[in-house]
Amino acid sequence: MNKTIDKGEYVDDRRIDKKDKVSTNNLIYILNTKKDSIAFYDFNDFPISEKTVPSLCTLTKNQNILLLTYKNESYSTKLNIAFSDKEKTVIIGDKDIFYLNNSYYKYVRKNIGDHLNIPALIDFLDDFLINYNLDDLKYISSYEKYRHKDFRIIKGYMESYRTQASDYLDKWNVKFSYNEVGVPRYILKESTEGDKELEKKLVSSNKGVFKYKKHTNAESRLITDSEILIDINKNSYEEKVTSFQVGIGKETRYEIKPISYKSFPSREFILTSDHISKMISSK
Repeated sequence: MNKTIDKGEYVDDRRIDKKDKVSTNNLIYILNTKKDSIAFYDFNDFPISEKTVPSLCTLTKNQNILLLTYKNESYSTKLNIAFSDKEKTVIIGDKDIFYLNNSYYKYVRKNIGDHLNIPALIDFLDDFLINYNLDDLKYISSYEKYRHKDFRIIKGYMESYRTQASDYLDKWNVKFSYNEVGVPRYILKESTEGDKELEKKLVSSNKGVFKYKKHTNAESRLITDSEILIDINKNSYEEKVTSFQVGIGKETRYEIKPISYKSFPSREFILTSDHISKMISSK
């Protein structure tokens, strides 16, 4: 359960609406035992309609190639995922490639490549979920990359076409660095022309709680600054966001705070208002 505080819109740092708007989202992720299949519901209001269709995510394997499929009401995503044991690399799609150290590659190869564990994949791609239209799944990350201090992505290379100029190909180099105890400290996604799409910096880390500042620039159209708080003890993800729409000069501010996180082992799940209400009200 998350609380979203809409801090409003601003032009020239002057607020153009009247007051904060607060809403609550009840996010329900139904995972099978293997965790290679997920149904996702996002409820704002009650009663719950039993005709609600969930978003669906599956991870399947054909020989040595994985296929991740994600579909919601607005779009669908398909990603091929491959591994190179010799190079210790993970290839996402056609061109994106990430180089890992030995310990992290062994973990990823086993848990994602063999066991088809989607939360482990979300953890691996956490800084790039929006690039693959997987941002809805960030709340089910395994956070293993933050728990194990010897898990490291050494470098990456990505490619993407412009949304408003589909014939223009951006090529990105991704750099990673870690602090003295192995915590992810700095990530930079920079084009070969020097444009920075993503810059993420560690502010503090203490007993499983990590604070980051993140700056993104989407084709010089949407510039976003975020303050992110990850608590791996509570499986919680919190963020404060300021985004600026360059073309119209409008700034939007909001916060997303976790209210609760609960796990319910069950042989089956039946979508009813009563069942959902009991889950939300339970301790």
